[in-house]
Amino acid sequence: MASLMGPTLNSALRGTALTQGVDKVIGVLSLARQTALTKGQTVEVRFYSYVDPETPGDKGQFHALQAFSIDDAGNAVPLHKTQTLPQTVVMATNALGGSSVSTLLSLPNANAPSQFSIPRAKKAYTCSSFQFYRSGSTSLLVNGASMNWCVTVLNATDLLGTTATNLPANYTTVTIDPYNGSLRAYRPTL
Repeated sequence: MASLMGPTLNSALRGTALTQGVDKVIGVLSLARQTALTKGQTVEVRFYSYVDPETPGDKGQFHALQAFSIDDAGNAVPLHKTQTLPQTVVMATNALGGSSVSTLLSLPNANAPSQFSIPRAKKAYTCSSFQFYRSGSTSLLVNGASMNWCVTVLNATDLLGTTATNLPANYTTVTIDPYNGSLRAYRPTL
C-alpha cells in the first residue's frame, strides 16, 4: 500500500510547498503595494539569490524576498522579516520556452548586500529589486513599460539538469502592471 501511495503523496507535498511559496511572493508584493498607496511612501521589493547550504546541488537560485520602506533620503527600513520560500521552491531565472520567465529578477540592486543580513545567506547574496511609488505606479515604467513584468515560482527539482527548457506542468507566474502595480497570478494547473 505504501509503495502505491508514495508517488501521490510526493506530488501532493510538492504542490503544497509550491502553494506556500506563491502565497509568500503574493503576500510580500501585495503588502508593498498597499503600504505605498496607503502610507504615501515608496516601497522597494527585493528578491534574494544565494546558494542555500541546506539544499544539495543549489547553484544560487532566488529563494527569498523582502519589502522595504524607502524614505525621502533614500534610506531603507524593512517592513517585515525576510520571507524565505519553502526549501524545495524557487523563483526561476531560466529562459524556459524561449523567453525569460521572471523578468523582475533581471533588475540588479548592487547596494543591498552591504545593507542587510538575511537568514541562511548573511550578506553572501545578490539582489534584484523594483519599487512601488506613492501614486501606485512602479519603477518598472522606467525599465520598459511594454515588458511583461513577472516572477515565476516553481519546484526546484523541475529545474535540474539540462533538459529544463520548457515550463513544468506545475508552476505559478505572478505579473505586475507597471502603471498601477496591480498583481495577477497565473497557475495553469488550477
